[in-house]
Amino acid sequence: MAAAAGVSLSTASLAFSGNKPVSGETRDRVLAAAGALGYAGPNPLARNLRRGRSGVVGVAVGRLSTAFRDPAALPMLDAVSEVLDAAGLGLLLMPDGDEHAGLPLDAVIYDICGCETWGPYDDLVARGVPLVVVEGPAWTGATYVDVEHRRGAAEVARHLHDLGHRRVATLTLDPSHPQREREAGLRDVYPDAEVIGPCASDLEAAQLAVGAWWDRGGQATAVVCQSDVQAAGVVLEARRRGMAVPHDVSVAGFDGVATPWLDVELTTVVQPLAEKGRATARAVLSRIAGEVTEDVLLPVRMRVGGSTGTAPTV
Repeated sequence: MAAAAGVSLSTASLAFSGNKPVSGETRDRVLAAAGALGYAGPNPLARNLRRGRSGVVGVAVGRLSTAFRDPAALPMLDAVSEVLDAAGLGLLLMPDGDEHAGLPLDAVIYDICGCETWGPYDDLVARGVPLVVVEGPAWTGATYVDVEHRRGAAEVARHLHDLGHRRVATLTLDPSHPQREREAGLRDVYPDAEVIGPCASDLEAAQLAVGAWWDRGGQATAVVCQSDVQAAGVVLEARRRGMAVPHDVSVAGFDGVATPWLDVELTTVVQPLAEKGRATARAVLSRIAGEVTEDVLLPVRMRVGGSTGTAPTV
């Protein structure tokens, strides 16, 4: 291609890269020759690999179908993508599984909505791939981005206690760091809170779980959920059974996401979801640059909505 354009290889390369000045006439001649030969330009992946970089950051997201339905995960993914895209880095979404071991990745984010164990972790550590963990397990060598799960959950519990609630049940998530911290916050105020059962952050699953609990004779004046989607499911099931929220039962959630299924605003713990994504991406960029990167703990806030009220008299 360089020969066809009548220039040196170095000049042809500069014409494509734009890193140094090349006359417009020369650049046009190089691009015209490349077009005639069907050459699209240097392979950016090969160029990155020569520099020891792939230009790709892996994001472990558990089940992809779950990730794209989770209203708490999507704002984070959007924010991560925006920051990394501005830095010229692409994202590779990776379900949990060993098939990703050995991939040429500049860094890995774990785990926006996956599990607590991940096969490729040992391979990543062995290869020195920078790892940023979002609300995940305590892995050596990783940078952590987290929020105040326990404090937020305890604040909601104190709110319910102030409203006179003494019999409280909780709908939990599958075992995870956020779940353990949120349940611990609840038990700071209600050490004997009844566990309805672990349940996915899914509307129908929450309805089925709390419905089965009520069918077994479960009783509580308030149900504390570990996600807003769960809480929405509890509200819908309570109403289906003729219970008024919050007159008969109060319901609280966690996350601060939109709940379009409801005509009442939930009492919940609001996470800074977009900022959590940006903080994660900034940590990734720092780790790639070889900088010392501190862990990040972001604040949360309680939002009181219409789903909680004074405990009913028995």
